[in-house]
Amino acid sequence: MRQSRLGGFSDLNPTDKFLHVLAALQKAGLQPLVMGGHAVRYYGVDRNTLDFDFHLSVESAAALEKQLLTTGLFPNGLVEGPSWRKEDFRRFQIGTLPDGREEWLEFWLHNHLLDSFPELWRRREDAVFGDITASFLSLPDLIHSKETERESDWQDVALLEEILDLRRLAQAREDSSSLAALSGLRSRRGFERALAAGLFADSTVVRQALHQAGCLISQAYLLPFAPDAERPAILNETGSNTLNEPLRHVAPGSARHFALVEAARRFHKQAASAADRADKEKHLKR
Repeated sequence: MRQSRLGGFSDLNPTDKFLHVLAALQKAGLQPLVMGGHAVRYYGVDRNTLDFDFHLSVESAAALEKQLLTTGLFPNGLVEGPSWRKEDFRRFQIGTLPDGREEWLEFWLHNHLLDSFPELWRRREDAVFGDITASFLSLPDLIHSKETERESDWQDVALLEEILDLRRLAQAREDSSSLAALSGLRSRRGFERALAAGLFADSTVVRQALHQAGCLISQAYLLPFAPDAERPAILNETGSNTLNEPLRHVAPGSARHFALVEAARRFHKQAASAADRADKEKHLKR
């Protein structure tokens, strides 16, 4: 768990509304983990969002309707919206804006892109707003939750990747350990910062990072610095295996290297989008 303290609000209306909803849920006995647009905003991306997205444990949501009715958020009773996977995802209308757009309170109980709730909770990041503690999906988990077939989610991913890289590089400067920063590298800005800091100079660390990397994009950034390393597992996947040899012979940090990284990014996006679409189709056929 990572903790931070925030003092003051840069955008009073959305933040006040979010905190009011969060406090009401907590008072009702729920243990909400913030995800979606409000989590994206917390990590530093200027994002407009109408919905309030949370992940709950199955145990804390065992009597969800009853608990929601005690929050005071639904004076006219619950209005539940449609869900094609009600056992995993539920949504309730919480208001209507002056322009007619609906606001929704949305809950994931199981998310196919994420680990179990106890693991997510263990990795959470807490932020203190006055007397309210908000628990957010960790930044890596939030990125995974956005790897869907929706293009707007991938726009968030691109910005969040850069923020995560810069965080990890800052931590590497503090503890003199570059392994985590290199093994999770996913943005060009992060790569260029790491290169300027000389983090690729130790071939042993680069090899370790290469084989700890859980993403094709990270491996594509690293492989040119360890061209004789054992073939990373992800590069054996269909399609992406065509990148293996070119990455071993390209000059690190060259225009050709960046082009290969972008090819790896496309493979990664296509695979993640296809997996998300397949999960949706599986549930829709039930």
